[in-house]
Amino acid sequence: MEKRIVDRRGFTLVELMVVITIIGLITILSIPNYSRFMQDWKLDGDAQQFASAMRTARATAVMKNIEVVFSFDPAANTYSYFEDNDRDGNHDSNEYESAEYEMSAGIEITAFTLSSSVFTFGNKGSTPQSGSVTLRNVNNKVKNIRIFGGTGNVSVE
Repeated sequence: MEKRIVDRRGFTLVELMVVITIIGLITILSIPNYSRFMQDWKLDGDAQQFASAMRTARATAVMKNIEVVFSFDPAANTYSYFEDNDRDGNHDSNEYESAEYEMSAGIEITAFTLSSSVFTFGNKGSTPQSGSVTLRNVNNKVKNIRIFGGTGNVSVE
C-alpha cells in the first residue's frame, strides 16, 4: 500500500475571511482616533504658522529699522502684516503687505487678550502690548500664541 503525501500550502477560505474581518474591525475602530489626530495636528501647524508670521513681522521691523503692523481677523480667521515705512499705522500703496493667511478648515481664532486685533512691532522688535491669541479646533483643543510686551517675543503654548 502506497501512502500519498498531500502537500497543503496556503490558507483556507475561512481563515482568510477571519483575517479580513479582523483587519476591517481594527480599521473601523481607528477612524475616529485618526480624525481627532488630524485635527490636533492641523491646530498645532496653524498655531506654529501664526506665530511664525508674527516672528517674521518682528524680524522685519528690526532688520529694516521700521515699524511693522500685524493684524488678525477672528471673524474671517485670517491674519497678515505690512511694513509701515511712514509710521502712520495705515497701509499705503508703496508699503509691502504680506499675503493674507487663512486658518485651516476646522480651526478658528476664538479669543484674544490683546487690547486690539492690530498691533505694531517697533524698529527694535518690541511692542507695547502683551497678551495672547487663542486658536481652537473642532475637538475643542486650544493653542495660545503669546506675545510678550516690551520684548515682542512670541511663543506657542
